[in-house]
Formats: sequence, structure tokens, C-alpha cells
Amino acid sequence: MSCNPSFGGIGKGHLMREVDALDGLCGRICDQSGVYYKVLNRRKGPAVWGLRAQIDRKLYKENMQKEILHTPLLTVCEASVEDLLLRQPEPGRPGKCQVNGVILGTYW
Repeated sequence: MSCNPSFGGIGKGHLMREVDALDGLCGRICDQSGVYYKVLNRRKGPAVWGLRAQIDRKLYKENMQKEILHTPLLTVCEASVEDLLLRQPEPGRPGKCQVNGVILGTYW
């Protein structure tokens, strides 16, 4: 989460609704962690209205961690990343690489 703990607005709000339609977590966790909600651009037409929610950072972190740790068929491991396995860039596309794997350090 950024320094400004808010979600929504014209652009990000549209993106959040799309993620929510695909059963993403962001919208649900924001609903659980929101402390203030406001409709932006209310004086203009409905096409530019956007809901913005101020989020409690600590509550958002707790709710998101709880949801992720209790997701079926998802294993979460904590480890430091030692190296990345990169595929060499294609000729004519310098600077573009694809990550094929992650080498972890100590796992606990």
C-alpha cells in the first residue's frame, strides 16, 4: 500500500471494480478495512463520479495477511531471494528479460 492509504477515485476505482469482478481480494479487504468513504466529483455527472475509501493501514495489512494465509491451495513461504533465473533477451529487444525462476535463500 502506498503512503496515502486510499483506494478508489476515477482511474484506480475503475481498476478495482474490474479486479473485484474477477474475484480479486483488494475490494473485499478495502470494505473490511475502510474508515471513510466519499464520492468524488459529485457536482459533475454520474459518468465521472468515483468512490474513494480511506483505509486503516494496520487493519488492511492484518485482513490481507489473514485472507492470503487461509487461501486454499496456496502455500506461502518466507525466504530471502538469492538470485533470479533470467531468460536471455531476444535479439532486437535489449533490456527485456523474462524471469523463469527464483532461487531462495534460507527457508523457514
